[in-house]
Amino acid sequence: MYLFGPNLKAQWWLIDDHEIFYFLKTEKKPSSWLDFFGILIDQTEVGQFGSSSRYRISYYSLRLIETILWKDNVFLWYAFRMGIAMLFSFSILRIFTRYFSLAISILFLLSVFSFRYWSDIFSRLGTGEVYAVLGVALILISLTEYDFRNKNQLWIYIFIFLGVVIASGSKENFIVLILLPISILFIERSQSSNWSKRSILICSILFNLVTFTSLYLFFNKSKVDVYGNSVLLSDRISMLLTRFENEFVLNMVALIGGILSFGSLFYIREKRNIISPVLAIPFVFLGILLFNILFYNGIWPTQSRYDFPGILVYQAGLFLLLYLNFESFLKFTNIQFDTMKLPVQGILMLLLVSFVSIKGMNNLQKDSRANMKRTISFQTSLNEIKSDSTSDTIILYVHQALDFEPVDSFIRFLNYFENDKPKMVSVTATSAESEFKNGLLNSMRSLSKLGSPELKILPLDFERLKGKSCLLVYFPPATIENLPKISGCKSLSSKIVSF
Repeated sequence: MYLFGPNLKAQWWLIDDHEIFYFLKTEKKPSSWLDFFGILIDQTEVGQFGSSSRYRISYYSLRLIETILWKDNVFLWYAFRMGIAMLFSFSILRIFTRYFSLAISILFLLSVFSFRYWSDIFSRLGTGEVYAVLGVALILISLTEYDFRNKNQLWIYIFIFLGVVIASGSKENFIVLILLPISILFIERSQSSNWSKRSILICSILFNLVTFTSLYLFFNKSKVDVYGNSVLLSDRISMLLTRFENEFVLNMVALIGGILSFGSLFYIREKRNIISPVLAIPFVFLGILLFNILFYNGIWPTQSRYDFPGILVYQAGLFLLLYLNFESFLKFTNIQFDTMKLPVQGILMLLLVSFVSIKGMNNLQKDSRANMKRTISFQTSLNEIKSDSTSDTIILYVHQALDFEPVDSFIRFLNYFENDKPKMVSVTATSAESEFKNGLLNSMRSLSKLGSPELKILPLDFERLKGKSCLLVYFPPATIENLPKISGCKSLSSKIVSF
């Protein structure tokens, strides 16, 4: 509550949240369950199998479910995210307390929330990572109870299925989770067949294959991602080989090297193996870390939501490797681990204390407050404009290329509230500094010239403005000095949209 509680007082925000209102359609006749599949197939990438650079079935399914359930009640949207944060915290404590003390578990949890990227996940409503957090929480809870030596209850397999499907279907870098059901099927290959449990795991694998196939079909035709980076595997691997100086990778490799060194020296001396099979887990974590660096084309960490789950697996891997190094050292020196259990836990607690950042957690709370303030500011601007009685025509001004999203978003907000005033768009005549940005401006100029029945935008016509009371709406960083002269209006007032 301390970290993300202020979000419960937040309102709608211009960026991202407009999609919710786009799905809802109108305030008086919002979308219902009967519209679910129509919206999912016709208005999202789910209906563009093989022809979209993104393919997130779970993300849009869950977003639509939320849209139909919560509608325009912003408190319920943020409360649901608060619930996900609490479930995720519980899942970490649940799996850690199975192997370590409660004190160590709490300290690790605090260290997890010492990074600022969590603000980008829980202090916004449009991110896919928030659903991925939910999926990871379900997986951790199921793995806490999973016993590879014995038969497991059905709910464990259901949680694994839901966790894998939700996480990998919300963000493509979680597609590596396909290895979890594959590994379990391999582990249980010799157990008596329980086809209901195996079928659940197989379904999660097939789901991931659908996502993978869609992306493969698209990138087989397009060799660059949405950011213009090459998606050729050879290019990505070449890039990855230059990123081994990354401190996260180096730290994990060094600690793995320490364990292998103790094990090798002990084997030379005693002809016995002391390396724990648990070492396989940090190797998996290192693989996930490298995959995320590969996925983001080497630009990682980013201090944003893209750091999840990379930072989390690094923290868990680092902690586990430190523990295994202590264990290997004690075995190498022939000291009984049980006699040193308390000192080892004490050292681990001191290390975790050094990883916990009060400043980092305060920053999360500060970001939640900033989100509350910016959304209230935007909601105030929206309310003032949609209830304005002094004008009968709204003109939205595009001052720069980056106004593309704010203008498009604001139009969708006005249409949801069924603002019946004629709406037009005016665009700066200035060119941008890049081809991409000029493309955005040209798109807006086309909208200004031709209008759009779908967006309920009329062509900008100065003759039609004669005798009208016009309201010119603009967006930061534009100032009143940047506003164009609009001829024809009987009166012209202006209003900035704060967000």
